[in-house]
Amino acid sequence: MLPSSQPVQEELGERNVVDAGQEYARQNSILLSEGGESLRLSPNNWRIRFGLPEEGSGKFLDLGFDALAQRVTGERRLDITSAQSPIPRTSLPSESSPATGGSGFR
Repeated sequence: MLPSSQPVQEELGERNVVDAGQEYARQNSILLSEGGESLRLSPNNWRIRFGLPEEGSGKFLDLGFDALAQRVTGERRLDITSAQSPIPRTSLPSESSPATGGSGFR
C-alpha cells in the first residue's frame, strides 16, 4: 500500500510546485543558482523562491503559483540586501608603519 499520510502528500505537492517553478524558469531562460523553497499561502496558492546566480548575493526570483491551474501567476525579482550599510573598516597603523615612527619596511 502506498503511503497517503497528510505530511507525505504535502511534501509531494511541495516538490511538484518547486519542479513547476524550475520548469517555468527554464522556459523563460532564467538561470537559477539553487533549488527553490516554497511556502503554501492557501490550499492552491504557493510562493516559490529561487536564488539567482547574478553578481553579488541576495538576488532571488519570487514566483506565485496556482496549484489547481498548474500555472505561475506572478513573477518578480528581489534584491534582498542587508538593511544596514557595512561598517567602514578603520585600519590601525602597524608597528612598522611610518605613522607610529617605524620605517614602513620590515
